[in-house]
Amino acid sequence: MRGIVFVISLWLLVACSNDIEPTRGGDVSIAYLWSMATAQSVDIKDDYTIRGYVVANDKYDEIASSFVVADATAGIVVEVDSRDVNSLIPLFSEVAIRCSGLSMSRYGRRIVLGINGDGDYMVSRIPETEIYNRITVDSTTYHDVEPLRRRAGEITENDMLRYVRIDDVRAIDCGALWTDMDTLTGQRLTTVRHFTDGEDTLSVVTDGQCYYADHPLPTGHVTLAGIIDWHDGAIALRITNRGIILQK
Repeated sequence: MRGIVFVISLWLLVACSNDIEPTRGGDVSIAYLWSMATAQSVDIKDDYTIRGYVVANDKYDEIASSFVVADATAGIVVEVDSRDVNSLIPLFSEVAIRCSGLSMSRYGRRIVLGINGDGDYMVSRIPETEIYNRITVDSTTYHDVEPLRRRAGEITENDMLRYVRIDDVRAIDCGALWTDMDTLTGQRLTTVRHFTDGEDTLSVVTDGQCYYADHPLPTGHVTLAGIIDWHDGAIALRITNRGIILQK
């Protein structure tokens, strides 16, 4: 498997203070939205705006019908009703999201942003026709977004949905592909594989529809870059932008 190289640069965001109650409108940090999610589902009535960079989307089919935006304080999943999110909201583009009229919900340890849900869904996807009414996208300049550096044993729930890189790990499941296959349907299944830095174990979840779902796990030591996600009741890294860098 070929690795990719990403360039590290500084975040170009000014984090809003989490210690001061904002007014009924204006910019707030994503961490502040998290502090508002005190119930299973919360409607946002105030005219708040969050700003950040898109650190995960459906490019390479690593996640579906959603994207993750992060600022210097936290990250959040945004549900959108599109089969090609990356063409509308490119990976690593800078976005501003007007939150008034949207809803938040907790799914496991994740916070999800969308429209008010119906039926069994507490939050539904933002219709494609409304995306640009609610989300301003600056995709005119490519941004080299800096991932946080973590070791496998340092990751906690405080890193949920943040963009990180973990250096010098190797696959434990030697000889396996990134995902398993359902022998009855022939479909690739979302699968957790395990890596180690020699001391601690890192769980890595890969969507069954991912571009490299049927590729073999890398051999030797690698750097992995992606978001910290919540899958099947546990913390796992979800690689974004094929963030798999082979180390010599």
